[in-house]
Amino acid sequence: MSRPLALVVSIMAGLALCATARAADDPVGPAVKLLEKRRYEQAARALEDALARMDAGHQAQAQLVLGTIYLRNADLHEALARTAAAAEIDYLDKLLKAGAEGRSRYARLYLAEALLARGDAQGAARHFEQVHADTSIDGPHRALAGIGLGSALWARGDAPRAHSLWSGAAGSPEVALARAAARGRAKAADANSLRRQADDAARGKLSPRARRYLIEIYLAAGSPESALAVARAGDLGAASYVETFKAAKGTAKSIGFYDLALLTDLAQVYRELARLRLSQAAADPRMKPSAEYYLAEALSDLGANDDAAASVQAFLARPQAPAQFRERARARAALIAHRQGRGAEAEKAWAAIAEGSSDSEVLADVVLDCVEARAPCVTALARAGQVAETGDGRRNQRLNFALGSYQLRKKDFARAIAYMEAGRDKSNKNKIEANDPEMLTGLAEAYFRTKQFSEGLEIFFEMSQEFPVVRQIQEAVQGVYSMEQRSAGDVRIL
Repeated sequence: MSRPLALVVSIMAGLALCATARAADDPVGPAVKLLEKRRYEQAARALEDALARMDAGHQAQAQLVLGTIYLRNADLHEALARTAAAAEIDYLDKLLKAGAEGRSRYARLYLAEALLARGDAQGAARHFEQVHADTSIDGPHRALAGIGLGSALWARGDAPRAHSLWSGAAGSPEVALARAAARGRAKAADANSLRRQADDAARGKLSPRARRYLIEIYLAAGSPESALAVARAGDLGAASYVETFKAAKGTAKSIGFYDLALLTDLAQVYRELARLRLSQAAADPRMKPSAEYYLAEALSDLGANDDAAASVQAFLARPQAPAQFRERARARAALIAHRQGRGAEAEKAWAAIAEGSSDSEVLADVVLDCVEARAPCVTALARAGQVAETGDGRRNQRLNFALGSYQLRKKDFARAIAYMEAGRDKSNKNKIEANDPEMLTGLAEAYFRTKQFSEGLEIFFEMSQEFPVVRQIQEAVQGVYSMEQRSAGDVRIL
């Protein structure tokens, strides 16, 4: 879950990040402004392109800002993946249950892959097995189902069967890349050989599905920068596969299928890049305090909790750390403790922070950490609710988003909508400059869950202008909308 963008600017000022004089053409300032506007890709490219031309003194500043940009982009793509899962799994399930005439032949494969991407290995295995055994499905897709089944079995601890399925898969170049990606995720392949295979494949023409596999292979090989280059070289809004067939009365029908895993892959790419850049920034003594603050977040979200704990404690040990950011760091430390299995300790810490603060930004961090940990946090939530109710909704946007996120995870969708709407900029309701895109994503999911399809599609249409990958969520929501309204073809907003 992301932290307030104001923090990016404030902590840099508070810890003297910007104390060094910069030339008028230095790109750090404009990149920070783009970051504040949530133009993550534009902000990142501006700094990436300029980084090699900077002197050493300015490079560390740029690396710190670039690391925070990647963190925010990772959080957004993780939120998009959650919302996409809600819509896409529902849509694919509905396709499977459609009448025999015009029924999709490939929906089951994509449903299996979506379930695997969201951690349901058992459900995924069941569908993969059916596709793998279905002789009416073409060979390459059956081979992909076999590889997917191997990954599901690996996740369930059945390594021998997984290796057997991976070894037996053969066919198209996509199948070879799928096998390499599966082995890479399971850490069952040499990083150098994976990198060579990816480099060779990257020289040719890539389908959207092959591009996703390359991203996964480069991640497994420890090359997040190469993974990002592959992602940027393609159309992130393109369908992985388009199935065309004749439906009722000979009507042509086409269904676009998307890779839900692409969203989680991109979130990991951005987090790995954040860790890389923040670690580089931390090598500069002037940048080290700020870098430690953000590095704790990146490391924790990547599962490196011991390193994350060391980073956050190093930040807390600095007497010059501003009080507000110290409280946020304490909340982060509690989340790390929860992930390390010390749940009671974490909840006690969150309660203490909440009871001692009326700062809506600090309280938002506490609530978001509770959401991430799926902890009840009764005391902290009560305090946060009091502050939200007595304060200005727009000014407390981040706190309302946090409380809405908590209700969304509890499946109280009406309350989730109420909180997020309270913090939404009504005059610019779908503009990411005025509203955190994570909040808009959560709000769109709540709208989908309550069948307010048009409201959610309006959000996705606006967000897709900046983030093309949102197209896959649009398609799924439109598909469900069409089925619910029995009026296919009249609700598409492209």
